[in-house]
Amino acid sequence: MLLTGCAAVALIAALLGALGLRGPDVPPSPAPAPQRQAGAAARQWFAPPPASTPARADFVAAPRSPLYGRNGRVVDLHGEDVATYIARRNAAARTGDTRAAYDIYQAASVCAANADPLPEFAVAAERVQAEAERRRVQALCAGVSAVQLQERMAFLVRAADAGNRDARIDFFMEGPMGRPADLDAQADDPQVQAWKRQALGYLQEAGAQCDHFALSLLANAYDLGQLVPRDPRMTMAYAIAAAAARHVVLTEEQLRARFGDEVTGADFAAALRAGSLLSRQDCPAGH
Repeated sequence: MLLTGCAAVALIAALLGALGLRGPDVPPSPAPAPQRQAGAAARQWFAPPPASTPARADFVAAPRSPLYGRNGRVVDLHGEDVATYIARRNAAARTGDTRAAYDIYQAASVCAANADPLPEFAVAAERVQAEAERRRVQALCAGVSAVQLQERMAFLVRAADAGNRDARIDFFMEGPMGRPADLDAQADDPQVQAWKRQALGYLQEAGAQCDHFALSLLANAYDLGQLVPRDPRMTMAYAIAAAAARHVVLTEEQLRARFGDEVTGADFAAALRAGSLLSRQDCPAGH
């Protein structure tokens, strides 16, 4: 199953941890409230603000919890609701402004993420907080139509085709047609097959821009065998390249400990060469 929405951040941490790599830098979150969501759920949910009280001159209001898109990225609406945010950028996006196109995608993805199933919670109070946050986001998305939610994928493709690395990765994170999907169960679906080819191409293009997260996703893809046929040699090669993108050199001892059970002899040597080649091609010295 391809994971999206509120599980995206957890997926990022898990797959990079499995490869011995560090996840991509993300903007710092506001200081959390005392209670946090339990388990592996990616988004942090906070209690609603208390009833208003007379403000002191030095009083600073606590910030709202951040908004997240289905890709797990924080989205800043600059104080607007989603429909207004999209409307301000719509004309520019439709006439070739790929930055505006990506901004529209991001805003609409907040609403798409809000429709994803909630994760499991350890205690009922945490679910209450999550549901309250969901109602807040639902209000921000009130003016957004189902057509706009689906059209976000077209704006995402425009940004990806224009070279936006984040957009290229997001296309993969979204899943086929912008919906969660069981890639194994739908392996013969022509739309899923087309999405796989496009997603693989975008990840390779982002990897060629020395994006260590894209390279890690490629390593994971060859390990799982859902996006492409499983190939431990390619998993190892892309793991080497992903580390190089972070200016980290994996030793032969580390590689044998991680891949030695499946990649041996001539295959190990070939994977080592492939990883070195990918590192030089995608992340030339001084990148």
